[in-house]
Amino acid sequence: MLTNEKKRQIFLKLRSENYQASLRLEGLVQRPVSTNKPALERTAATLTKKNGR
Repeated sequence: MLTNEKKRQIFLKLRSENYQASLRLEGLVQRPVSTNKPALERTAATLTKKNGR
């Protein structure tokens, strides 16, 4: 069973990640750019994996 402190840490971590994701969606924060792959290739690969077709 998780202790209250561990639950709190997990909650704060998830809340922070969700906040950062919402800022990216609003266009207020730039995504970190990977030097290995362009962002468009990464997005296209993600879309095909989700559909499974």
